[in-house]
Amino acid sequence: MLFIFASRSRPREDRYLHTRVALMCVGAGLGLAGMLLDIGWLIWIALAALLAGLALRHLRTRGRDADEEGVEPL
Repeated sequence: MLFIFASRSRPREDRYLHTRVALMCVGAGLGLAGMLLDIGWLIWIALAALLAGLALRHLRTRGRDADEEGVEPL
């Protein structure tokens, strides 16, 4: 029930999945370390890593998008 709103029409492969997971883990670790040690700049770096991981979600290749929209190859 947790993934009730997940789209079933999405392709299963994601080129950036491992990179996104790594960025999220690094960002979370740096954020916790920054809060524990009370280092402001480390928290900002963690926030940048988390936002980079979120930004990777929206990257797609144009060739696959054209094929998914119904454009038939010659």
